[in-house]
Amino acid sequence: MSEDKNLITQNEIDELFKIHELIADQEEEKSLSLVEEIKGAILDSGKLTLKEWKSLRERIREIEVLIPAIDMIISLKDPRKIPKA
Repeated sequence: MSEDKNLITQNEIDELFKIHELIADQEEEKSLSLVEEIKGAILDSGKLTLKEWKSLRERIREIEVLIPAIDMIISLKDPRKIPKA
């Protein structure tokens, strides 16, 4: 059955929704972006405990690891765009 090739799993659908929500959150003016939340925390560093700062830093590290893959995807989709070093 060639129709099976076009089927998408529930996990793939869930991941697409997560990605869509991440992108949609950036478009909503009501919700703060991750960058705005971090800036706010830095300006009022007393809001977070040391444990929370360490947790935040670990989350940021996880994002940093993904940046080269994101840059590669961008360059593959638009060869005119050269990722910034």
